[in-house]
Amino acid sequence: MTTPAVFWPVLLGLGCLIAGIGLARRRGHEHGRREPSRLSAFGPTFVGAALAAFAGVHFTAAAAIAQLVPAFLPAPLAIAYLVGVAHLAAALSFVTRRYVVWSSIGLALMFALFALLMDLPAAMARPSGRLGWILAARQSIFAVGALALFATETKGRWPHASRQVAMIARFWTAAVLVFYGTDHLLHPTLSPGVPSTMPIAAWIPLPHVMGYGTGILLLACGIAMLITRLAGAAAARCGELMTLLTVVLYVPQFYIARDVGARVTAINFVFDTLLFAGTVLMISNAILATKVHDTTDA
Repeated sequence: MTTPAVFWPVLLGLGCLIAGIGLARRRGHEHGRREPSRLSAFGPTFVGAALAAFAGVHFTAAAAIAQLVPAFLPAPLAIAYLVGVAHLAAALSFVTRRYVVWSSIGLALMFALFALLMDLPAAMARPSGRLGWILAARQSIFAVGALALFATETKGRWPHASRQVAMIARFWTAAVLVFYGTDHLLHPTLSPGVPSTMPIAAWIPLPHVMGYGTGILLLACGIAMLITRLAGAAAARCGELMTLLTVVLYVPQFYIARDVGARVTAINFVFDTLLFAGTVLMISNAILATKVHDTTDA
């Protein structure tokens, strides 16, 4: 735990998570809001906690991350640190709910650039490989989730534009969930949640059941999001599923890990899955916050 590569991501991520949950609960009590899920109010907090943890990763592993920067960009080490600072700034904004309009649009742009400059070119270079498309879909939905938060925050100022953004987020999320659900059904022994190349941990019983179950639930949530009246609740259920996987599978995996490398991997799984959970919760909130009351299914 005292190794910087473990200590700083855990400290920053856990600190933001605890602070954000306390602040979100206070805001919920003050406004007396009813949410589609008990976790709905914590979407920005989950995203903020994950971003803070990944800021810690950027600060402690900047040299390694710099090697992932596209070759045509200058000063890759400076870019690695800059992205870490941007992650931390967005995390603090999301947790405290200050300057969210600016941080959400900036975060959406950053994740869109990740997808366009790194993951999509890698996927197109190896179109038969699954990992490149998985990563491109992941970065794109993170961008869409940040845009969804922007739509929620600006719905009073630009109601029509906010509804359009929420609709785009809805259909994009549905497509990604169907893609991820299908991938789980094709590869049931790989780690559930955000698809990866890592097998399910050996200590988890009935790995096939876990893989197939996650795939079926993601596929069901994705299909349900195509139906107007079910879309917000379906995104919220997906957020609950990802949160459950984080708590039940990946947090214990961190404590089971015996060396630094395994703990860093576990940290990535914990906060990547939590980031996905927070993202779809924010998308759920945007869908419901900008909803036009009608009975027509898309």
